[in-house]
Amino acid sequence: MRSSRWLSASAVSAIVAASVAAGGARRRARDTVRRPGAVVGQGRRPGTSTLVVCVGDSLTDGRLSADWVGLLADRLGPQGYEFVNAGVNGNLAWNVLQRLDEVIACAPDVVTLLVGSNDILATLSPGHEARYRRHQRLPQRPTLQWYQENVERILDRLGAETRARLVVLELPLIGEDLDSELNQRAARYNIALRERCEQRGVPCLPLHRQLADRLPAEHRAPPGAGSTGPMVAAAARRLLLRQDWDTISVHHGLRLLTDHVHLNGTAAEVVADLLTDAFTAEGPAPAGPLDRSGDPD
Repeated sequence: MRSSRWLSASAVSAIVAASVAAGGARRRARDTVRRPGAVVGQGRRPGTSTLVVCVGDSLTDGRLSADWVGLLADRLGPQGYEFVNAGVNGNLAWNVLQRLDEVIACAPDVVTLLVGSNDILATLSPGHEARYRRHQRLPQRPTLQWYQENVERILDRLGAETRARLVVLELPLIGEDLDSELNQRAARYNIALRERCEQRGVPCLPLHRQLADRLPAEHRAPPGAGSTGPMVAAAARRLLLRQDWDTISVHHGLRLLTDHVHLNGTAAEVVADLLTDAFTAEGPAPAGPLDRSGDPD
């Protein structure tokens, strides 16, 4: 028990330290990306024609994961797009729902939503559930049903209280074993997500499928999905060795993820490509007919 507690404390320390260091590098490289509070207080930048608020968890925050929001700012900023990063590490859909006021106050033209990986991870074991409930102050046990309800409330509130165009991204892979229980669970969450989007006429972009298609047939994913060890190791390599996310992936035997959860540079490019196409087309295309291959029924 003592070693387990020590690992947890060490994980928090390493991840927070890496987050600060990586965050500084990101701000130097992409200083046009602001947080919602700054936009609410200062308003849009001169020349902004399209304000995009990117809402989500650490995959959007971009300090423990490759920064796809910054990629979009680099690509589309010269065309009048301004990007606002509303990602918060560790958030579940319920946490996003609680902080929608600041998103709405930005008066966005577009809102992207990528959330749900932590909803899945919180269901892995009683220990995972307890940690998430404590750190994210969750009022109840995380379940698929609760995730669905929170996504519905997020989409409905944004639809009612903003004039923004909504674009949702499927949940990405969790680990690179496509047949694993975690990815089967992700498939069920994605079915629920796509259904909620389809009911509201909101596009849901096929991130999970696009990432899965990029894994070579011969790829044999290493174990470790759902554990904190790879996250600690990835954070340490980023902080201490200044390695880029793709190099960290290679060290862990992974192709698209750094630690079985967070995105490397290649995966971040996939996110940025999907959203660039959605933003620059006449209208973002939905993921297509519902894929029910992971449907528990």
